[in-house]
Amino acid sequence: MPKVVINNKQGLIQKGGSGITIETDDFTVTTSITSNYVRFITGDYSGLSLATKTDANADSGFTFAANTYHEVAAVGDATNALVLPSAAKDTLVVWAFTGINDGGSNATVTTASGDYYEAQTLNFPTLGTGAAGNQGPRIFGTNFTTTQAAAKISTLTRSHDTLTIAMTATNNQSNIGAQLAFYCATKGYWRLMWQGAALGSGVMNATFAGSTA
Repeated sequence: MPKVVINNKQGLIQKGGSGITIETDDFTVTTSITSNYVRFITGDYSGLSLATKTDANADSGFTFAANTYHEVAAVGDATNALVLPSAAKDTLVVWAFTGINDGGSNATVTTASGDYYEAQTLNFPTLGTGAAGNQGPRIFGTNFTTTQAAAKISTLTRSHDTLTIAMTATNNQSNIGAQLAFYCATKGYWRLMWQGAALGSGVMNATFAGSTA
């Protein structure tokens, strides 16, 4: 399909390339937009499938399903080796924490063979002491590194295929209500969104880091 451009002077025209570019002064949408990217940035996950995983499931390890919201009742008392599905463009995976993940062990999320994490930086604030499940802001991985650290900065590169999260005891952001979303904007690469939920002081977990297996 050629590139389609819509502008005020020429109306609908075709150019070389692909995609759609809108160059009008006003743009009104009168119907819903169905897109996993919209779900990723807004947190409106209606339309995804639902999967429920127990702590035992997490301890045994499992593979996330594509375009699925996973309620995972892990408590972090054993290593959780989790795997992402194939990173096909516009795939979305959501991990919703339904257990208090403070058992002191690590969770690893490994990509499928040949896939990687997108180069990105996440800047985590400390949430502060609050009620259990007190959610923080949605933190997105960006393709630039911020010059001011909120409290903790984590940087992943395009060579990383493993994400490790330490389920730190007592003070962390992996309480009930936390969410971690994975979105594929470019085939083979995953972007991240973290929304922590405070436990104790609400400081970010000791480890949230990418690595290469």
